[in-house]
Amino acid sequence: MFEETLPPEVRLALAYAPAAQRPVQLAAFALDAKLAGIAAGAREVLLAQIKLAWWRERLAEEPAARPQGEPLLAALAAWQGSTAPLQALIDGWEAMLDPDALDLQALAEARAALGRGLAEQADRAEAGQAAGAALRGWSLVVTGAQQDLPPLSLPRELRALAVLHGLARRRGGQIPLLDGPLALAAAMRIGMIGR
Repeated sequence: MFEETLPPEVRLALAYAPAAQRPVQLAAFALDAKLAGIAAGAREVLLAQIKLAWWRERLAEEPAARPQGEPLLAALAAWQGSTAPLQALIDGWEAMLDPDALDLQALAEARAALGRGLAEQADRAEAGQAAGAALRGWSLVVTGAQQDLPPLSLPRELRALAVLHGLARRRGGQIPLLDGPLALAAAMRIGMIGR
């Protein structure tokens, strides 16, 4: 249901997420896409801030107390424990609201926090630093702020993040990340063997 809102490389990467991890990873990336839409569609910063504040307040609530009828909120109920990484993502997108002073680094750090959170969701907290680095690098590349990324190793539970990082690393700072058959072959290789 949320896949159509995601960038193509994220949809492809999630195909390699293990079944147990896919719902929470899909919900997290769908939230990222939702927040990106709010920031991109902002005609007035104040209205966008109000929308972001709504998401911040809803995610601070217990899942059972959240309003019914919002499919993304329902999907985010799969997120266990602290929602601080999701809150950080909201802050990162808020830093992107001023078109004259886009803070690409703040967004990258917010996505890194999301990566660390996804490692915790997968009970792989020891891979948190690498997961954070994977999403930080991906974010910098897709926003045009990064050229070179180091290789990373991530566990099977975080294979989707490895695919995103590998595609971003392969393109060396150029977009789109999916630029033809070689990109698909690279994604398949990373998705199957992790590198």
